[in-house]
Amino acid sequence: MQPFEMVMNPKQVFLSVLIFGVAGLLLFMYLQVWIEEQHTGSLEKRREQKVTSGWGPMKYLRPVPRIKPQVSHA
Repeated sequence: MQPFEMVMNPKQVFLSVLIFGVAGLLLFMYLQVWIEEQHTGSLEKRREQKVTSGWGPMKYLRPVPRIKPQVSHA
């Protein structure tokens, strides 16, 4: 079969794009961690600084006390 006769069906195109997309995402995540380690020395130092600085995780979804309106019955 000659190269110009080969045609990819839509399923093959979809799977190829999906595989390359996942591989690219994994590569990007790996490089991001690697670059952060180069700038900070190591991620462990950054985590230790967060723990010792007193900045804990924020609880964004905690209930907030609300003032209820007074309903007068006439």
